[in-house]
Amino acid sequence: MRRWIVGVFLGLAVLSLANVGFAQDDEAAKANELFTAGKRLDALPLYEDLSKKYPNEQLYIKRLADCYGAQAGQDSDPAAVKAVLTRMRDAARRAAELGDVPEYIKQMANIDPEAPLYGGINSPGKSLLIEAENAYGAGDYPKALAKYTAAYEADPKLYQAALYAGDTAFVQGDLKTASLWFARAIAIDPDRETAYRYWGDAIKKYSGDPYSAKDKFIDAIVAEPYNRLAWQGIKQWAEIEKAVILAPKIDRPAPPKVDPKNPNTTEIQLNIGDLDEKKNPGGFAWMMYSMIRGSYHGDLFKKNFPNEKEYRHTLKEEDAALSMVASTVQGKVATNMKGKKTKPEKLDESLRNLVELNNAGMLDCWILISAADEGIAQDYDAYRKNHRQLLHDYLSRFVVHGGVNPTQ
Repeated sequence: MRRWIVGVFLGLAVLSLANVGFAQDDEAAKANELFTAGKRLDALPLYEDLSKKYPNEQLYIKRLADCYGAQAGQDSDPAAVKAVLTRMRDAARRAAELGDVPEYIKQMANIDPEAPLYGGINSPGKSLLIEAENAYGAGDYPKALAKYTAAYEADPKLYQAALYAGDTAFVQGDLKTASLWFARAIAIDPDRETAYRYWGDAIKKYSGDPYSAKDKFIDAIVAEPYNRLAWQGIKQWAEIEKAVILAPKIDRPAPPKVDPKNPNTTEIQLNIGDLDEKKNPGGFAWMMYSMIRGSYHGDLFKKNFPNEKEYRHTLKEEDAALSMVASTVQGKVATNMKGKKTKPEKLDESLRNLVELNNAGMLDCWILISAADEGIAQDYDAYRKNHRQLLHDYLSRFVVHGGVNPTQ
C-alpha cells in the first residue's frame, strides 16, 4: 500500500537504530526489528508510542508515516482508510518540519486522503494487485510475490504488477528475479522512471557494480527528467561514489519583452557591457540570441507551429538562438565586431560550455534536461522518442562528474 501511495521503494532507507544517534530504548529496538523485517503493521503501535515519547525524533515519525501507509491498504471501509491516510499525511508533515526529508516523505505530506486508493487502475489484475499489496504491507513477501505474479499474468500490461514483483524479489535479496521483473515493467512502459530507479537500487545493493547502477539511474532521468523522484537514485549514488551532479553553466540574456498591445513588437534585453570585446571576448554573439528569440515572438513561431494558437517558448526556438551564438563565436557565421575571430580560450565559461555542447551534438539535450521551462518541456517526449541514447550520453558525460566513471 505505501508503495502505491508514494511510488518509491523504501527498503534501502531502513537503518539500524544502533548506528544512528537517535534516542532509543527496548521499545525502539523492537520497533526497528519489526520494521526491518517488513512487519510494518506490527511495528505501527510501537512507532505511535515512540513518536509520542520522542516527538522530535524524525526517524520515528518518518517510519510512523510509512506504517500508516501499510495500514491503509488493510482497511476496506472508506472512512477508515481516509482516517489512516490523514494520520499518514500529518506524520509526514511533522517529519518534514523537523528537517530535510526524502522525496517519498514529501509525497506523503501532500497526499489527498479523499482520493480513492487504486482509483487510477482499471485492470483485470486489480484485485490481485491489492491482495499483493496487503501481503507486502504485512511482511509476507512470498505471498506478495505470488500475488503480483498472478496480477501480471491476468494483465501483462499492468505496470505496477511487474514493478512491485521486482521490488518484492529485491526485498528478498533475489537480484536475478528482481531484474527480470524490472525489465518487464520497462517493456510495458519505458517512459516511466520508477522501474529504472528500483533496478538501480537493486544493483547497487546486491551486485556491487556501480557502473550498471549508474546507467539505470541515468535511464530513470531520461524517462522522466521533470519528475524529482527520477533524480533521487543518481543523487544517492553520487553521495556514495563521491561524484558531483552539475549541469554545464550557460548564462543567457533575459528573454525579449513583448508589447502586450502589439505582440509583433519586442524589446531585446541585453546588457551593452556584455558586448565589450575587451571585457567579454565573444560576448557580442549574445546579440544573435536575443534577435532570434525576438523574431519568434513575431512571425517565426506562427510559421514553425501553425497548429498552435498561442506563442510558447520551444526547443526549436532555443536551439536556433543558442546554435547561432555558438556558430557566431566559432566564426562559422561571422567574426567579431572588429572583423577578428575570438580565441576559444578567451571565452567565458558560458560560451565555452555552449560551444562544447554544440560541437558534441548535445545542445538540445542541455536545453531539454538542464534548461527547460514549461514551454520547452512540451517538446521532450517527441525528442526522447528518437534520441534516448543521446540523452543518456549527455547526462553521463556532462552532468554526472567523477565517481566510477569520470567525465572525459
